[in-house]
Amino acid sequence: MDNCKEIQCRIESFEHGNLSLKNEEAFTNHILNCADCREEMEIYYIISYGLDDDNEKKMENSKYSDYLDAFDFTGLVEQKLKDSEDKCLFLRQWTHFTRVRYIFVTAVMMLTALLLVIIKFF
Repeated sequence: MDNCKEIQCRIESFEHGNLSLKNEEAFTNHILNCADCREEMEIYYIISYGLDDDNEKKMENSKYSDYLDAFDFTGLVEQKLKDSEDKCLFLRQWTHFTRVRYIFVTAVMMLTALLLVIIKFF
């Protein structure tokens, strides 16, 4: 996902939370390091929310709506990218914890089965 055009096509998917963890991490890293793509993301928010005369579109998260109320689209992009990084880190840690827990439970079950076999035959 290093191609700028591909990243820019995924801005709307990012906004709606439709990217996989791997794609969201790649997207966030690219936007953080590419000024052109970050500017495209700001333009997306300006068009989506800043030009909405009726204020029909509202973000559920109040910290985002504070940025919208102030027309601070740069701050909005920064906050969304920071939140995305935090979310990806949490999901990576949770996935790691789940794998470790699965291995631990499997090992306990195998040891229990081994212990039952030993008790039954000896």
